[in-house]
Amino acid sequence: MEFFTVRNLTMKFGGLVAVNDFDITLKKGEIVGLIGPNGAGKTTVFNMIAGYYAPTSGTIHFQGKLLNGKKANEITRSGVARTFQNIRLFTELTVVENVMIAYHCRLRSTFLGAALRLPLYRREEKQMYEGAMEFLREVELEDLSREQAGSLPYGMQRRLEIARALATGPQLLLLDEPAAGMNPNETQDLLQLILRLREKYRLTVFLIEHDMKFVMQLCERIQVLDYGTTIASGTPEEIQQNERVIEAYLGEG
Repeated sequence: MEFFTVRNLTMKFGGLVAVNDFDITLKKGEIVGLIGPNGAGKTTVFNMIAGYYAPTSGTIHFQGKLLNGKKANEITRSGVARTFQNIRLFTELTVVENVMIAYHCRLRSTFLGAALRLPLYRREEKQMYEGAMEFLREVELEDLSREQAGSLPYGMQRRLEIARALATGPQLLLLDEPAAGMNPNETQDLLQLILRLREKYRLTVFLIEHDMKFVMQLCERIQVLDYGTTIASGTPEEIQQNERVIEAYLGEG
């Protein structure tokens, strides 16, 4: 059984074809990059995988199950989590509360159980807090757990988004421009963090990123989109030498 497979995925907005016959297969434990110019359709691919857009055609299978037609929360519960290009934190809540909210998808308690604070909910509430703090330790934000999320520097907010995604218990982690806005030191720290999280939680990572140094160092395979169509796929070395990719995206440098 293949871990994650996308076949002939297409997304049309009226007469505009944003993504055309997109195919990809991810093996468990891989780190794979999706690159291309602005407007190439990369985030649209993520939005279809995560259930925010219903594909015009094509199929998405995760661990043998068809994801097409499932709602975003159902896909999250199945083991697919994502971060966003534009950070979507609850800025007025604390750092730990942001992670605890994401943790809710693991709970078995009903709304009534939570309202009445039944024993199961109280146990799970304790578990939720302890789990949230564990993920904050992983991204080195434990000491800031009581701070308001909106007060964090940009790079730390990116790390908080990753902690929040981890709290859902994913096996496939979709990262949409995780290094955006980071300085070179923060980017290198992020690279090591992703490698460490991949090993500890046995994650498969699929990411969109414009920082080519980051992508070439981190990813084992890279796929390139241009105007919604795949123009190349291969190892970082193969992508760097691909004339079509150089012309469309990387440039002569």
